[in-house]
Amino acid sequence: MVHSEEFLRVLKPQVTEHTKLLNQDGVQTTVGFKKPFFIMCFSHAAPAVILPIIFAYYHLCGSLEDRRAGFDVIGVLQRHSVIPFSKLLRLSAFFGGFYLMSDYFWFAAFKNLTVEAGAAILNSIPLFVYCLSICVLREKPSARKLCGVLTAFAGVLLVVMYQGGSNPENLADSSVVAGLMMLIAAATSAVFEVLLALMVGDDMNDISTLLVFSGLCGVITIPLWLIGTIFFTYSPFPSLYEPVGFPDTADGVLMLTIAVVMFVINFVCLTISICWTSPLETSVGFMFSIPVSGLVDTVMHHTSFSWECIVGSVLVMSGFVLIEFRSLKPIANH
Repeated sequence: MVHSEEFLRVLKPQVTEHTKLLNQDGVQTTVGFKKPFFIMCFSHAAPAVILPIIFAYYHLCGSLEDRRAGFDVIGVLQRHSVIPFSKLLRLSAFFGGFYLMSDYFWFAAFKNLTVEAGAAILNSIPLFVYCLSICVLREKPSARKLCGVLTAFAGVLLVVMYQGGSNPENLADSSVVAGLMMLIAAATSAVFEVLLALMVGDDMNDISTLLVFSGLCGVITIPLWLIGTIFFTYSPFPSLYEPVGFPDTADGVLMLTIAVVMFVINFVCLTISICWTSPLETSVGFMFSIPVSGLVDTVMHHTSFSWECIVGSVLVMSGFVLIEFRSLKPIANH
């Protein structure tokens, strides 16, 4: 819970007037297909297609042993994973299930939450990540990093409060329960990122292992999807009831397809970013969805933005530069 912010995380909130969540949330808000559990599970199960793609690649282009493996999918995948397959499966079960739970709060909250409020709350993830990194990853507290996080968060607030056609009062008008659910989504997304870095960050350092991990997370989602579908279909609570079914319009199917493809790209990039950089850099990088979506609106829709939005975008980028300052210095010197 990601809840990219971006090529990384399927750009969770795209918060300008014309780019309102062209992803999983767009299926709910634009098409009116309000089935958060179905959309979420469909998206989370999609990375499972990575596994047969990996197997086919090594079966055709791998070593002689891979080409002679027949249909020994597990054997081929294990040969190209630096982590033992049994351990990788356990990690995938834990993180796949945890991320699924985190995202459910995100999807369910959007039924009763404005885009502005959702974006503002979700982009508090770096604050949680920074605190958890100090406590769990034993990172040394840094005034520079804290300043960078707060600067980027202030920029996000400016953008979501003053985007074209938005009313700052909408932040206060959103459902309190939905707001709490979104806050839980932000906190659990931060926990996911920090725990992933803690448990596998140093070991999962090659692309094939990361791809196998992402695919296994998708496989783990399938039985959870079936169990959850039975629960929500026969739920005695009206607020939790969710019938089974695909979108009944061409636009709905198209939006769902886009959502699934974007989620797969996002999830793969998210895990790679966390393991190869850090949870803090990844979560703050997600905030780039704000200025990027604004740039897309300017180029494609000729949208004009208030000075507050422009300042907010600059603050987001400035906060990221503050966090990355030491990493950028060697590059500049080189």
